[in-house]
Amino acid sequence: MSSRANASSFWAQKSREVKSSPIPEPATQTPSAKKGVGFEGRQSPNEVTPGTDPDAGMANGAFASPAPKNTRWADMDDDEDFLANFSADKQPRLTTSEVEIEQKAARIAELEAVVSAKVAHIQQLEHSFEEKDGHIKALTTESNEIAARLEQVKGDNHSQFLYIQELVAETDEKSRRIQELETELDSMGARIRQLEIDSESQTQLSEDDTPSTEDNPDKNVDLSEANTPTVVPEVVIQNVSNSPKVPQDLEDAIELPPQHVVSGPAVNDSKFPKLWSPEDTPKNVAPVEKPKVLKMAIDTSKFGKKPLPTAIKARQQVLTKSAQLKPYGQSPKNRTTTDVVPKFDTQKDIRHMPHAQRVLFANGPVVSIMMGDFQLAALPKFVLMQCSTKAHKHFTNDPSATAIVFPAGSMDAESAKKHLSWMNEMTYQGRVYSVNLNGDEKYDRKNLMICQAARVMGLNNTYVGHFTKVMCDRIRSNTSSTDFIAAICELATPENDPIFDCLANHLVNQQSGATSDEADTLKDLSRKYPVLEKKMIQVEQRVANLRAADKRKGGR
Repeated sequence: MSSRANASSFWAQKSREVKSSPIPEPATQTPSAKKGVGFEGRQSPNEVTPGTDPDAGMANGAFASPAPKNTRWADMDDDEDFLANFSADKQPRLTTSEVEIEQKAARIAELEAVVSAKVAHIQQLEHSFEEKDGHIKALTTESNEIAARLEQVKGDNHSQFLYIQELVAETDEKSRRIQELETELDSMGARIRQLEIDSESQTQLSEDDTPSTEDNPDKNVDLSEANTPTVVPEVVIQNVSNSPKVPQDLEDAIELPPQHVVSGPAVNDSKFPKLWSPEDTPKNVAPVEKPKVLKMAIDTSKFGKKPLPTAIKARQQVLTKSAQLKPYGQSPKNRTTTDVVPKFDTQKDIRHMPHAQRVLFANGPVVSIMMGDFQLAALPKFVLMQCSTKAHKHFTNDPSATAIVFPAGSMDAESAKKHLSWMNEMTYQGRVYSVNLNGDEKYDRKNLMICQAARVMGLNNTYVGHFTKVMCDRIRSNTSSTDFIAAICELATPENDPIFDCLANHLVNQQSGATSDEADTLKDLSRKYPVLEKKMIQVEQRVANLRAADKRKGGR
C-alpha cells in the first residue's frame, strides 16, 4: 500500500515539474583570446571555437570574421513560446492518466483511513469477544456446579422418599396390627357375652332345681347344701340380732351337760372383754336367699348389638371381604413415580428385590393388557416388562406401543387379573408374597387356570413354583384322579408347562410296571388327549436316547 502511494506521489511531482519548468538561463559569452598572445591563445587544430564554422577556410586579418551563430535555444527570444508550445503539445491521454492517478491516490488515502478504522474496530471486537468468552466460561462453571448440586439434591430426595416409604409401610403394619387387636377384642367381647348368657341360663336352671325352705321354717338348713350353685357372687345373710327369738319352753327343753366345779385361781373378768356368751348363740339359721345373677355393668342393649351368632358371622364376612379388597400394607395412592428407568432382568425374581428397587418399576407410562377386545387391566409398563418375557420383548421392539394384546380365549380372565393385580402390588407393598394357592382339591382346576394364565402372559415359572411343587407331588404320589389329569391336559401349554411335563414323565415311568387295567387307562388318556400322547412319545424317545448313550459309554 505504501509503495503505491510513493509511486503516485512521485509521478504527481514529476508532472508539476514539467508543467512549471524554469526558463533556461542564457549562456555567458566567453571572450575570444587574441592570436599570438601567450600559450593560452593557441588553438589546437582539433578545437573548434564556438561560433566558428569548422568547414570555413582560414581567415586572415584582411577579412572580418563573421559573427558567431548562437546554437542554444534558451538564448532565443521565443523561449516562452517554445515552452508553451511544448506544454500544449502534450498528449491528452497522459493528462487524463495524471488526473486519474491523483484521484486514485486520494481514494487510496481514504481507504487507508477506513482500513485503520476497521482495524481499530476489529481490535475492539476481539477484546469484547475475550471478555464474553471469559463470562461464558464463568457461567459454564456455575452451571456445572448447579447441575452437580441438583444431582445431589435429587439423590437426597430419593433417599428421603425411600425412608418415607419405609415409615409408611411401618405405619400400615401397625395399623393392621391395631385392626387385628380390635378384631380380637371384639371376638373376646362376644365370647364374654356368650359366657354370660350360658351362665345366666345355668343359674336359672339351678334356681328351678333348688328345693324351697319357706314351708319348713322351723327346720335347720344345711349351709353346704344351700350353697350348691356354682356362681354365687353375693350371699346375703340376715343379722343375728334381727333373727327371731327362741321360745322359752324350747330353751328349757334343751338339756345342758352337768357343770363340774374345779378349784383354781380366781380370774378377774373385768380385765378381758366379753366376746361371746352362750346366750348369743343362735339356735337356728335363717334360710339362704336366692343368689343374685351376675350381670355386666354395661347394658349392651343400648349399643344396638345384634344377637351373638349373627354378629360373629357378619364380622367374619366383613373381615374376609376386607382382606380380599384391601391389599396388605401400603396403598397405590402413596406411590410416587420418578423419571428413573430401572434395569430389567426377566430371569431375576422381583420378590428377591428390596423395596427401594421394586418401587422403581412403578415409573414409566401405563399400558393396557388386552385379551382380544377385552381389557384385563392397566399397569405400569416397567413392572410388566420385568415380570413377563413376552411383554419385555414386545415393548423393546416397539417402545411407542401403549398396549399388549393376547389372543382371545387363551386364558381365564380372572386368573390373569390375579397376576396383574399382584404385579401392581409389588411396586408399592412393603413386603413380598406370591399369588394365593388354594390347597383344597376342589380348587384344582382354578389353580391350573392360574398357572395357564402365567404361561400365556410369559411370566417366569418361579412365580408359580409353589403351584408346580404341590401338583407334581400329587402326581408322583399316584393319588391324582382322572379329572385332575384331564384338567392338566386341557389347560396345558406344551411349549412351557412343568406340570404337564411332570405328568408325561410319570406316565412313561408307570407304563413298564402297569397292570392291564392301568395300561388300558393310559391308552384311553393318550387317545383322548393327543397333546399328551405326543409329549409321552417325546419323553420315551429321550429316555431311549439316554439309555443308548449310557450303553455306549459302558461298552468303551
